[in-house]
Order: sequence, then structure tokens, then C-alpha cells
Amino acid sequence: MAQTVADTILSRFDRVLLAFEHAYLGKWADEGKEFTDTDEAWLKRKVTEKLDPEIADARSRCNTALYNKNTPGAFAGFWQNAEQVAIVRRNKMFDKIEILKLQKRQVQMPHLDRASATPDTKEFPNMWDLMHPAVVKVSKTRFDSGHFADAVEAALKEVNEIVRNIVRDRTGKEYDGADLMNRAFSIERAIIALDDLNTTAGRNIQVGYMQICSGAMTGIRNPKAHSNVQIDSIRGIHLLFLASLICLTLDERVT
Repeated sequence: MAQTVADTILSRFDRVLLAFEHAYLGKWADEGKEFTDTDEAWLKRKVTEKLDPEIADARSRCNTALYNKNTPGAFAGFWQNAEQVAIVRRNKMFDKIEILKLQKRQVQMPHLDRASATPDTKEFPNMWDLMHPAVVKVSKTRFDSGHFADAVEAALKEVNEIVRNIVRDRTGKEYDGADLMNRAFSIERAIIALDDLNTTAGRNIQVGYMQICSGAMTGIRNPKAHSNVQIDSIRGIHLLFLASLICLTLDERVT
């Protein structure tokens, strides 16, 4: 019963979110309408101004509906959880604002000719056109649907899988994560050589990418795989390009 009450109140909150999106983000539905930094700041203020009271109202409604004077703390977890769920759903509105900004910037971006750099002659490349196909394959659908952390996790899992397959083919052994990267790009026993390891520059490149790949597994992939980590679209793009760079470098490896 308690969960049903919480779900009903959250369904009402979802309708408020939908109405907010139509009323406020909908102002920029016209592709020709510009979206400035001032507009972005205004929208984000409106999210807090309009939706935070609705979060408090959802908590209050849930608390009132479930309160029992004989056992006053019995259902506390339900209304507290309802409040947290409402906050998470509210925060997704910020992600939608970031997506709107990206979409508007693509429309407003001056067209560049790569050869002559003359404006308005060729279309500016879409970010997916710049990324490695392996990243596009596993991340684009997730990112476009607003699941930014999932898109990054999928991209780094794909990096891990590419390196693991190479190492398994060459050694017959299975490794994973940071341990895999440290073994694959080891200077002393390199399984994958990214450059000429007989040169100082080549060894520096090898060590650098070993640390980048190992760090990406430990500091980016693992937290997203084991925790409910939320990131915005801008951070997501930066991390996807990191995964793409690693994939491109692997394509260019020496051995």
C-alpha cells in the first residue's frame, strides 16, 4: 500500500515535469529561435524556482498519506525515497537543457570549409562524425536518449573489450580493467606497442597511454559501473572523445 501511494504521488510529479518541459523548454521549439547563455541560465533558475516546491509538495503529500500516529516512523523510508526519486527526475531537466543547448549550437554554428576556412560553405561536422565507429556503435543511442553516464560506461567497456581481445589472442590469457591496461602497454613486456619502444618518444607515448587507459578504467569506467553516477551531456561528450581517442590510437598501433 505504501509503495502504491508513493508511486501515485510520483506519477503526479511526472505530469508536473512534462508540463514544465512543454511550457518552458517548448519556448525554443522553433529551430530558428536562438538559445543564448542568458536563456540557459534563465531556464535553470526556472527549474529550481518551479520544481523544487513540487518536490517538497511530493514529500509532504507522501508523508501525510502514510503517517500513522501509532507508528510515526513506520513509513519514513517511503516518503524519503519518493523525495529522492523526485530530485533525480528533476535533475534530468538540467540534462535536457544541456541537450537543447547542444542542438541549438549545432544549428547556430557557422559553416566552415575545411580547406579554405571560409564561413557558410560546408556544414560543420556532427560530433558523431568525429568519433571512432566503435564508440558511435555502443554509445550514440544511449547518449541521444539522455543516458549520458551509460553512454560513457559503454564506450569504456568497448575499449576494455578491444584491448582484452588483442591480449587474449596474443597470450591466451584473460585480464580486465586497469590490470589489463598495465599488462597490455607495459614497457618491459609490451603486448601492444603503440610506437617504437626503442626510442624515448615511443616509450613516453607507451607509458602515457598505459596511464591514460588504466586511469580511465579505474577512475571513470569502474565508478559508473558500480555506482549510480550522474553526469551532464557536456561531461559526457568529453569522456566519449577520450574513449574515441584511445580507440583511434589502438588502430594506429605498431604491433
